[in-house]
Amino acid sequence: MDDFWLQVIVVGVVANIVTDGYEYALERILGKTRDWHFVGRWVAYLGRGVFTHEGIGDTPAVRYELALGWAFHYLVAIVFAQVYLQFLAAVLEQPPSLLNGLAFGVITVLAPWLILIPGLGGGFLGARTGRPVFVCAASLSVHAVFGIGLFLGALIYAAII
Repeated sequence: MDDFWLQVIVVGVVANIVTDGYEYALERILGKTRDWHFVGRWVAYLGRGVFTHEGIGDTPAVRYELALGWAFHYLVAIVFAQVYLQFLAAVLEQPPSLLNGLAFGVITVLAPWLILIPGLGGGFLGARTGRPVFVCAASLSVHAVFGIGLFLGALIYAAII
């Protein structure tokens, strides 16, 4: 495997593990849900041409939706890691740092705010969730932690090569 792709995978997986730990804490402390089966259901319905739902909980379940949701979660993290590392190398000509990792992570919050949450039926910026400020703030904090995880993943990769 090309060294770059190994770096992408390591950085993406580490960033997601850090994020998952943080989300688990948010779930226990603040009641933020991590409904990966709903994400899997949404992904499954994308293949059927359905991009948005009135409420994903009202959409019929699909087989293996939880596994699909988790797989999609990690795939997106790896893709984000690839974009992050390529942007740093090609555009900024900088190595990964805590600051650029955090900045990139914050930018990635646009994906749930503008694509995933509306697709699940929560509206843009979580407007239809009943707790839009909480949903946006929690998503922002999760993606900031993801950005920190990108930097930690880069450190781990550098330590193992």
